[in-house]
Amino acid sequence: MNTPNQSKQSNADPLGLSQLDDVEPGYDGWNQVESALTTHNINRTSRTKAGAWLAMAASLVLVISVVLLNIDKTEPGAESSPALATSFEVPTSVEVKDNVNALIGLSQSMEEQVAKLRHETPSMPAESAIYVAELEDLIAQVDNELSQTPGSIDLWGQRVNLMLDLAQIYQQQWEIDYGRIALL
Repeated sequence: MNTPNQSKQSNADPLGLSQLDDVEPGYDGWNQVESALTTHNINRTSRTKAGAWLAMAASLVLVISVVLLNIDKTEPGAESSPALATSFEVPTSVEVKDNVNALIGLSQSMEEQVAKLRHETPSMPAESAIYVAELEDLIAQVDNELSQTPGSIDLWGQRVNLMLDLAQIYQQQWEIDYGRIALL
């Protein structure tokens, strides 16, 4: 017969597992899994950074090509039609001067010129529209900084140069559209 202690013990551990020897778990491979996950995250971060640098390099190449294209068209001896001679003249950059009022006036005139160019340019390819949006975002950031320090010569110079870049993109597209119309 079973004593009361034996019946309680058999009910608590019906398979008798408490009598088995302690065993250390075997190899589970967790260290390798953790290492692989860490390496994957580092590689993904590196690819993201590389993609960002590649996008910045592509933007720089576009800006340089636009500037070089404008330089080629304005060289002496380059063909120009009378209508292009009456088009908007966009300087490539402006030096930052010590006179804030002059920069503010130049910024306002560039605003007007960009508005005219925007009105005169009927269409724009998606790539150019992306660059226009990026430039407008940069101008908005500079405007935000100017609201905090309105007398900053450097910020006004940056704003004017960004407006010049924006005007050049519109100018280039206007010339392309005019060329298409002239060929008709």
